[in-house]
Amino acid sequence: MLSKERHQTATGPFRYNIPKGLVSANFAKDVIPKRRPRDRAYANRPWTIEERDAVLGKAKPHVRVALALMMNTGLDPSDALRLRKDQVDDGTIWGVRGKTGEEVAIPVSPTLQAALDRMPDHDAETVLSNSRGEAWTYNGFSTVWHRFKSALEYEGLIEKGLTLKGLRHTVATTLREAGLDERRIADLLGQKTPSMARHYSRSANLADKNRETMATLEEENRRRAESVKPSQKSVKPDRNEDQS
Repeated sequence: MLSKERHQTATGPFRYNIPKGLVSANFAKDVIPKRRPRDRAYANRPWTIEERDAVLGKAKPHVRVALALMMNTGLDPSDALRLRKDQVDDGTIWGVRGKTGEEVAIPVSPTLQAALDRMPDHDAETVLSNSRGEAWTYNGFSTVWHRFKSALEYEGLIEKGLTLKGLRHTVATTLREAGLDERRIADLLGQKTPSMARHYSRSANLADKNRETMATLEEENRRRAESVKPSQKSVKPDRNEDQS
C-alpha cells in the first residue's frame, strides 16, 4: 500500500514520499493536484455589491470580520488569516505578502475598523479567530466558507463562482475603475513587477501613499453601495415569469 506520509523539504512545499520501484510520474499524476489553467476566465471573479452585502448580512461574526478584512484590504486569504495583532500599529497593517515577499503597508479604513471593533474578544495572537477563539487554519476557514457559500447559492442570494481570492480581484477592479493607475494598485496589494524593486526603507512613504489609495477604495465602495437599493430578492430566475 502506498505511504502518504509527508515530509517538508528545504525548498518549502510538502510532497509525498514516493516508494522505490514505483513510477513517480504516475504517482504524481494521481496525487499532486493539477494547476488551474492560466487562460480560464473568471477563476476568481470580482464580487458584486449585492453579493458582498448578502454575504456580510448572513455571515456569523467570526466569519464576517474575516471577510471584511479581505474585502477592505485586498490581502490574500492566507495572509489575512495569519495576520498577527502586533502587525497592526497606528492604524496601519504592516507585513510582507507571503506569495511574493513584497512589503505591504495597508491603512485600516473606517469600514474595516468598525468591523474589527465588533469582533468577539479572543486570546489568539492573530487578528482573526474562529468561534472557539483560536487562530484560523486555512483549511478550517475554507471548509466553513464553502458550506456557507453553498447555502447562500441554494437560497439564490449569490451567483456561483464566488471565491475568497475574488475579494482581492474586487479591490483591484474597483480601484482601476475609479481611475487609479496600476502602480498605485500594485503598491497597495503588494504585487511584484520586474521594473519595481522596493526596499524596506520605503515603508513610511509607502504607507502615506496607500492612505490616499485606501481613501479612494472606501469612497468608491460607499458610492456603489448607495447606488444599489437594498434587496433580498433571489438571483434565481422566476419560474412564473412570462417565457415569451
